[in-house]
Amino acid sequence: MPYRPRPLLAVRLIGPANVVAAQKAHLLAHLAGTFGDRATCRASTHPASHANEIRVYLTVTRKEAPPP
Repeated sequence: MPYRPRPLLAVRLIGPANVVAAQKAHLLAHLAGTFGDRATCRASTHPASHANEIRVYLTVTRKEAPPP
């Protein structure tokens, strides 16, 4: 099994689609500004259990240094 480094930050948002989408955009912009070029921010969106709701997973991982 390949080694997967532990994320610096992992966030799960669940709620009404319009609210979660707005928060996702705000958080991604904030995290990208905070971590800059040192980390990668990823988002994954999935349907939630209730109608008109979604789940969003935000993950911030450290960028690996390029080989010399």
